[in-house]
Amino acid sequence: MTVRGGRLHAMFSLLADPPWPTLIIVTLCGWGAMLLFGRELALSSLCVAATGAWYDQGLRSLRAMLAFVSPMHIALSWLLMLTAMMTPILAGPLHHVWVRSLARRRWRALAVFIAAYLAVWMVMAPVLVLGVAALRMFADAISLPVSALAVVIALVWQAAPAKQYCLNHCHWLPRIGVFGWSADADCARFGLVNGLWCVGTCWALMLVPITATEMHVHLALMAGVAVIMVAERLQPARPVRWYFPFSRASGRLVWRVLGWGRQAGR
Repeated sequence: MTVRGGRLHAMFSLLADPPWPTLIIVTLCGWGAMLLFGRELALSSLCVAATGAWYDQGLRSLRAMLAFVSPMHIALSWLLMLTAMMTPILAGPLHHVWVRSLARRRWRALAVFIAAYLAVWMVMAPVLVLGVAALRMFADAISLPVSALAVVIALVWQAAPAKQYCLNHCHWLPRIGVFGWSADADCARFGLVNGLWCVGTCWALMLVPITATEMHVHLALMAGVAVIMVAERLQPARPVRWYFPFSRASGRLVWRVLGWGRQAGR
C-alpha cells in the first residue's frame, strides 16, 4: 500500500468512527437547506436598501430591518449557517464527550453539549446582525464596499494575538463526570466555554459571508470560511503572538478547494 493510499485509508477509518457519520449527515443537511431555502433566510438579505445621507440611510435601514424581519427569521437564518459551517469543527469536542461518557448516556451528553454551544452562538446572532448594519453605515461613510471592509477586519483579527489565544483555548478538553447531574453539568459547561472561545475565534470570519448581498457569493464565502475554520482546528496550539493572517496549511487547503471549484466550473 502506498503512503497516499495509507493516508486515505486512515482518513476513511476516522470518518467511520462516531460521531463523524452523524456530523457529516448533519452538515450535508445544513448545506442542503441553505441551497433550498437560503435565499429566503439568508442573513445577507436583512439590511433593507434606503436612500439619503449615509447616517440617515443606515438608521432607516436598521429600523426597517427590525420592523419587517421577525426574530424567528433571524434565528432560523443563523441556525442554518451554524449547522452548515460549524458542525465539522465540533468533531474534536464531540468525540471527547462521546468517549468520556457511558454508552447509555452518550447521546444525552452530546445533546447537552450542543444545546449549550448553540445557546452561545444564538445570543451572538443579533449582535452580529446589528454589527453588520453598523458596518454598512461606516462603509457608506468612507465610500468602501462593506464586504471589503469585512475582509479587512477578518484579516486583522486572523493575525492578532487575541485570535490565537481564543483558538488555543478551543482545544481545551475538560474532565467530564460519569453519572447523574454532575455529568450533565460538565457537558453544559464544556459547551458554553467551547462556544465562547469559538465566538472569539470566528466572529470576524463570520462577518464576511453575512455582508455578501448576492446568494451565490454568500454561499461561496460560507464554504471558504468553513474550510478555513476546519483547517485552523486541525492545527495544534501555538504561541500567542502576531501571525500572518492564514497559516501555510490553511492557505494550501483553501487554494486546493478554490482550484477544484475552478476546474468544476469549466
